Amino acid sequence: MKSSYLWLAVAGILMSSCQSDEPVQEPAEESRPPNIVLILVDDMGYTDIGAFGSEVATPNLDALAFAGVRLTNFHSSPQCAPTRSMLLSGSDNHKAGMGSMFGSRMIVGEYGDQEGYEQHLHPRVATLPERLGDAGYHTYMAGKWHLGSGPDQAPGPADRGFDRSFALMSGSGSHFGYPTINPLAVYREDGERIDTLPGDFYSSITYTDKMIEYIGGNRGDDKPFFGYLALTAPHWPLQAPAEYMDLYKGMYDEGYDVLREHRIKRAEELGVVPEVDPDLFNAVGQSWDELTEDEQRYQARKMELYAAMMHNMDDNVGRLVDYLKEIGEFDNTYFFFMSDNGAEADREDRNPTFAGQIERSGYVDNSYQNLGNPTSFVFLGPGFAQATAAPFRLFKGFPTEGGHKVTSFAYHPTLASGGIIDDQYLSIMDVMPTFLDVAGAEFDETTVRGREVVPMDGRSFAAALGDSDNPVYGPDDVIAHELHGQRYLLRGDWKILWEQRPINIHWDDEYPDRWNTWQLFNLADDPTEQHDLAAVEPELTAELVALWELWADDNNVIISIKAQWPPPGPPARPARD
Repeated sequence: MKSSYLWLAVAGILMSSCQSDEPVQEPAEESRPPNIVLILVDDMGYTDIGAFGSEVATPNLDALAFAGVRLTNFHSSPQCAPTRSMLLSGSDNHKAGMGSMFGSRMIVGEYGDQEGYEQHLHPRVATLPERLGDAGYHTYMAGKWHLGSGPDQAPGPADRGFDRSFALMSGSGSHFGYPTINPLAVYREDGERIDTLPGDFYSSITYTDKMIEYIGGNRGDDKPFFGYLALTAPHWPLQAPAEYMDLYKGMYDEGYDVLREHRIKRAEELGVVPEVDPDLFNAVGQSWDELTEDEQRYQARKMELYAAMMHNMDDNVGRLVDYLKEIGEFDNTYFFFMSDNGAEADREDRNPTFAGQIERSGYVDNSYQNLGNPTSFVFLGPGFAQATAAPFRLFKGFPTEGGHKVTSFAYHPTLASGGIIDDQYLSIMDVMPTFLDVAGAEFDETTVRGREVVPMDGRSFAAALGDSDNPVYGPDDVIAHELHGQRYLLRGDWKILWEQRPINIHWDDEYPDRWNTWQLFNLADDPTEQHDLAAVEPELTAELVALWELWADDNNVIISIKAQWPPPGPPARPARD
């Protein structure tokens, strides 16, 4: 399989549109393909950067987003690890081996060996760094891996195609490194376990340092590079460097209800969300006015820290951009930015696993005065999580738009035409085929490095960015997903949706009575999923449900609503090598 370089194709389009008598000089066939930088952030809400409606200062990301193509209908999985498996394989999470994040600990049933639930990035899929490495790229990774089972989360990036890697193997950990209450927080560099982190370790800073180090290590050999910067900000625990902690002091004192209204208005002005009736927003949990003054103060401080983490993250993206400009590689680098899912609405007092670990750890101090420091460990909570997802409904963990419709944009100098907003549906699975298109990679879809693999499910959008007449998905295409029983299917404007009570969090009765039944929404008329039409359109609902069941059979999906949570005892803290 071979495709034209995106950067050459777009350059040709731009040049052909110019009115000039000068002949257009065709680029040499041997021109080096562009570098590719993929920036993935963790648990970020849809409107959390300025280019999508935020009040947080994110000038570096905004500069790329406004000059590139903002993708306003881009979808991930609703949770971290499945998204990462789809991103690096171009395939459904079940085909990639991540049908569940937690295996038999999460869903009752002995199916640890069941295809699709192996709990690691399975060899039956080719990975993006494998394909790009075979196409002549250096491949670098820094940040969160979260694609394996067990204390070391193996196989890791060094096993799956990355030349150099510095990785947090698990799904979370203190942003200041060890110690951490997460017993599975392990770091590896180039496959070797790291017991001692830099004394000034902070996740976004150190991961960016490593990416710059890796890029610099092979300068001058005229090979392009693929850099996967998997930042853990703004994932819990909410912690920020001291010089950032008070940058947003007092900004959120009016609360999450007011912030939600401001974000929606600004996002509408920017054209990244449709105009909606704010009174139709179906919030869950307590309103701001129902909280006591002390509760309001505590919640506002958590949002201040969340914003500080975003600010720091943007500064580090700026450092990477400045470095690429300094070494003369910026103009030949294709950037892609996205979040792995919607914002996290968990609360430290509601998650039984972490509540117990916090209590047992002995060193966590979640007093107001200590919030944001290395010894604190708090979550954002549902109020502000919904504000960052607005106007879309709910957040991480749910198949609603607020759970898996995420901020995303692409940038390359050839796309810099004043900025484009592209609202066509795109999937996380489309990133890998797009990057291979950008790289002009040749490959056999059924083999990689001597082993058989399944073809990718995703489709390249390299030639479709900003082209409404050439969409990647047509009105009859079926797109489906499942994770932990939460499920949806999209065909054209119609979406069926199945929500069930989250099985890893105790949510009590805060949610509307929508559990365990298929719902039907027309996203063109109802983008915030307020009006269930299943009873009005029973035949259409049944037709779409039948399509979902066919898809589930094809992808070895196992559905179990009964949950075993908490798991039988917390995992033991692994011994240091």
